[in-house]
Amino acid sequence: MVTSLGDFHKIDPVSFEKTGALDPILGIDTRLFIDPRLLIDTSITELSESATKISDHFNDVVKLLKNVNAVGDPFWKKAEKLLTFPEVRGLCIGYSAGGTAGRGMGPKKRASLLDTAVQIVGAGIEDPTLFELVGVFEDGVGPDLISDMVAKIIMVDLIAFTQRVCSDLGIPMEPQRISAQHRDEDLPKNPLTDTPIILVPMDVLRDLPVAESFSDIFWIAEQNQELRDELNKIIGTSWRKVTTSEQKHGLRKSFIERPETLTKVLNQYVEEVRERYDFKDDPSGEVQWYRIAKDLPSQHKLSLTLSSSPTVEDVFAVVTQICETFAKLIQDNQLCKLLYDKGGTRKHESAAQLLFYGIAASYCEANNLDLSPESDSGRGPVDFKVSSGFSGKVLVEIKLTSNLQLLHGYETQLPIYQRAEQATRGIYLVLNNGGITDPRLHAFRTRVHETLNT
Repeated sequence: MVTSLGDFHKIDPVSFEKTGALDPILGIDTRLFIDPRLLIDTSITELSESATKISDHFNDVVKLLKNVNAVGDPFWKKAEKLLTFPEVRGLCIGYSAGGTAGRGMGPKKRASLLDTAVQIVGAGIEDPTLFELVGVFEDGVGPDLISDMVAKIIMVDLIAFTQRVCSDLGIPMEPQRISAQHRDEDLPKNPLTDTPIILVPMDVLRDLPVAESFSDIFWIAEQNQELRDELNKIIGTSWRKVTTSEQKHGLRKSFIERPETLTKVLNQYVEEVRERYDFKDDPSGEVQWYRIAKDLPSQHKLSLTLSSSPTVEDVFAVVTQICETFAKLIQDNQLCKLLYDKGGTRKHESAAQLLFYGIAASYCEANNLDLSPESDSGRGPVDFKVSSGFSGKVLVEIKLTSNLQLLHGYETQLPIYQRAEQATRGIYLVLNNGGITDPRLHAFRTRVHETLNT
């Protein structure tokens, strides 16, 4: 079952939107993240002091780091404690493994961060904002983890916001614990996982880059010629060609040796105007797919049947019908618009994957089939399986022609996925969204023809 919290409790979508909260799709993390800069101007009463809390928290860390003399001394330990954030359950945004379970910063990553921060503070940088940009120079730290840190600092505010919204909408709550370090709080329960849900205001969210690394440093640099020239000297004019780890290592070293460069970066970061995520245009394809997929079965009916003891070929036939209907909806009913933003730029492949996943789930549910699509948060390959009967699966892999790994996916990835998921049949569903040269498309079609005729 694919449903949002609001739909599960039969709340009018317009009424839910008016609360300012993101209506979470249960079991699927929406890949957006909390931008600490957006908290400054949020319209949500419960979060009016959140930006100050974050600044104060990291300012306390900086004060401690100024007094650190050695790893493990009292000041180090206190700073480490302030940078220890317990994993919480219930946030439905980001890259949380296991569907909203949360991500924490492990001891090794925290020790590395502390070591770098001690050196930066020792070089004279005492601006707590540096922790908002830690993903720029620290390996393994991206916007998702930063968003997670921010959420945990303002968790009391998010809980208060959640409680007010649910109270206003009539969504039932019950005492639940979001982590071992927190007391029980009245919160809504996720009916799919029996875990708590924490709502997040839409006006503090931005889209999360699909690549886990945080490369905003280069976006910031593009706005400032002097800063760009400095970074080119530090890393070299081919800095875009080096690995993310090499980029971060170079920046980390330069910020310690040239603290004035980091000061310029921090100033540029703070001054840059932030824009919240555009939920109407949905440039990353994170939200629109759900409502459209939910409504499609009533607008474009598809009759599907499956016996009580289906064979793998029976399931394959049903999945083929779903794929053919999906293709027709993309081609003939303007669903292809969901694959591009308002400027005509192609969205990431995950937008197509989420759309297919949602449509497949909706048609299976509308026909009361004992057949459920399963995927990693709605992205990547989709496995179709029945709850009883045969143990095999039918796997569908969505690919866009703009994906440079189109042929590799067909020849290598799909068979690997099938073996891993024990899927006896597989479908490689390709959507032509452009972004492919004629020779590459011809080579792909030729290879497919060869394999189908051998």
